[in-house]
Amino acid sequence: MKQFAVTCVVALSLVVGTSALAGLKVGDPAPPLSIKHWIKGEPVDLSKAAPGSIQVVEFWATWCGPCVMGIPHMSEMQEHFKSKGVTFIGVSDEKKETIEKFLAKGHDDDMRYTVAVDDAGKSNKAWMQASGRNGIPCAFVVKDGKVQWIGHPMDEMDEKVAQLCGDTEYAKRKAKLTDLTRKISTAATAEKWDDVHTHLSEYVKTDPGSIQHQLGLYHVLLVKLNKPADATAHATAFIASTEKVDSLNAMAWIITTHEDFQGKRNLDLARSAIDKAMKISKGESPGVLDTYAAVLAESGKIDEAIKAQEKAVALCSADDREMKKELTSRLEEYKRNKKG
Repeated sequence: MKQFAVTCVVALSLVVGTSALAGLKVGDPAPPLSIKHWIKGEPVDLSKAAPGSIQVVEFWATWCGPCVMGIPHMSEMQEHFKSKGVTFIGVSDEKKETIEKFLAKGHDDDMRYTVAVDDAGKSNKAWMQASGRNGIPCAFVVKDGKVQWIGHPMDEMDEKVAQLCGDTEYAKRKAKLTDLTRKISTAATAEKWDDVHTHLSEYVKTDPGSIQHQLGLYHVLLVKLNKPADATAHATAFIASTEKVDSLNAMAWIITTHEDFQGKRNLDLARSAIDKAMKISKGESPGVLDTYAAVLAESGKIDEAIKAQEKAVALCSADDREMKKELTSRLEEYKRNKKG
């Protein structure tokens, strides 16, 4: 649903649990990967992995909001740890065509790691079921053929990978971001917005890909410090700097719909972000079209909004029942507004 895609709140896995009778645990030999299709990247044979190399196997799906939210982070980790001999592999049990369609709708650039399709659920059974895991996203870190870590990809998995490959610089960077997060929270609680601005600026300088903090900085500049010109300059620079569809979509959606921006809503800025997302996704992403329609509706272009929303609904796949329901509800709202 839209909430998962754009609120920038790191969600928990859908139903992650560990059975007391789990057969696969940390320290055990990693099972083989049974793959029907390798969608992106080269095939990976764990039994032939180079000594000292690390493989991260994540089970995910296109319909899983938290999984989709974690894609940029997985890509960033793949790029950072590639030189350390780390390979990230996303395994889905969906159809090949579903994954390819998902990638074609603006996620191909976001998903910069190996992507594969399970062979009739064999990998899921050998890894997920064997370890007592019944929810996604869920990742397994493997080194020298043995499972070293199991859990939610956003739950300190990057620190474990850094530790295993001896990347002390990554640990320092993560510690810095953790400290900045604490400072931001403390300053916000005390309503010291100049301090929040300072710490947020340092955070996005250290981690420019964090859409949560990019949006937070925009919010502080516009709402808390009442500096619309600075807020616009910041957001404009970020929009120009990124090719990530989800980040651009989030920027446009939050600017258009967040109640804190009432009376200060910069729809030209939102339009700039969503137009770029539309171009990258080739107008074929239901989530991007949904935001595009919202920007049009807020701008008073209700007929164009209805047309865009109808396409968004039509593009929802059979697995996107909840998303289709949400988008259909907004379409009906636009139609009622037109009649009114």
